[in-house]
Amino acid sequence: MGFTVIIPAYNEEKNLPKIIGALKKQVFKDFEIIVVDNNSKDSTLKVAKRLADMVYQCKEQGISPTRNYGAKKAKTEVIAFLDADTIPSKDWAKTINESFEDDPKLSVVTGLDLYEWDGLMKRAFLNFFAGLIFYYGKILSFFGKPTIIANNFAIKRKLFQRLGGFDKFIVEDAYFNRKLQKVKDVKCICNRKMLIECSSRRFRKAGILNTYFLWFTASFKKIPIKKYKLQDES
Repeated sequence: MGFTVIIPAYNEEKNLPKIIGALKKQVFKDFEIIVVDNNSKDSTLKVAKRLADMVYQCKEQGISPTRNYGAKKAKTEVIAFLDADTIPSKDWAKTINESFEDDPKLSVVTGLDLYEWDGLMKRAFLNFFAGLIFYYGKILSFFGKPTIIANNFAIKRKLFQRLGGFDKFIVEDAYFNRKLQKVKDVKCICNRKMLIECSSRRFRKAGILNTYFLWFTASFKKIPIKKYKLQDES
């Protein structure tokens, strides 16, 4: 089963070679890579054209419309999402493929995010909460409340389109999950083998506690993307 990996990119000239390099080293290789440039001011577009299978430009600013644009361009039955500042483990694509092949009724599979940080204590703190979020989603999904992590999941393309993609709010995955949970007979699994390493640059820039507080607040109070730059410059 082939699928499409969609990578939104804003000023990611340094990170694209890393993530696409990791994708090209995957154990399972039957997928295409779409990079959607979001008005980058650096050489992101040039780098993407050299490395990706397909490259598009989304003029509407923001990570949600950029992801949605990539989904519209994809042709495969399953589409997967990664952020440009993440590094998938070598079995990431294999896990997606096996998940859908093993269970034809599966609609969504999402994975585990771990964060890089030079300091051991801060890395442990970030990854403790990342683990809590993952297992909380796993429990919800087990009890029929499908829950995804926006920068690391794969979904049937028709279902994504039916839901209207991501909304233009901060913590876009929280609002996507609420729409997803209203659809009957959606089977979702959380698989820790679908592992990625995430950049901690947003935490470094805004502070760990401030970032978590913003995410928590935005989960209950809709904050338009235009009020907060989700796609940080490298």
